[in-house]
Amino acid sequence: MRYLSVFVFLFLSILCNAQTSPSLFSKYPIGESTVQIYFPSQPDEVYVDYSPDSSMVYTTECTDSSTGQDFQFGAIVVNLQDEIEEELQEDLLVSYMDYLKESFNIQSTAGYGKGHTLTTHESAKGIIDLWEDEDLQKWEVTGWIAENTIVVLFEYGPDEYPNKNVIEIFMKGVRFFGD
Repeated sequence: MRYLSVFVFLFLSILCNAQTSPSLFSKYPIGESTVQIYFPSQPDEVYVDYSPDSSMVYTTECTDSSTGQDFQFGAIVVNLQDEIEEELQEDLLVSYMDYLKESFNIQSTAGYGKGHTLTTHESAKGIIDLWEDEDLQKWEVTGWIAENTIVVLFEYGPDEYPNKNVIEIFMKGVRFFGD
């Protein structure tokens, strides 16, 4: 009888964990950009706009409620008019993320962690940060730049997202043209 109760407990634990994780990541094209991103659920329609220099800007988000709370996963993709020289790329990415902090009313940050790379795209340079906005939403943000494309991936919600593996997959789930 004791073995049966242990088996039932383990079975229920596995079942509960399966229900609190996003099912499967799927790769989605981001509008007409050259980028595809792995999201934990179907993203909303891609919104297209132009920056002041006429670069195409694509944005999309999805909601993940698998943890019992609503968390937003989103992406901003900027197809720049010209390719950026390699030595200027990280500075441009920092400037863009600084601009986003103002736009999203970010009140506090952990500070940029630079020097990140993608195994799927050798030339990509990455920056990570943790933010908190005026509504006390917790943000995890990763910016990537490669050739003439900036990608900023973000997740935010009422608390830190409970499954670090999901965050890891999402933040490294960008695929540039040719990947």
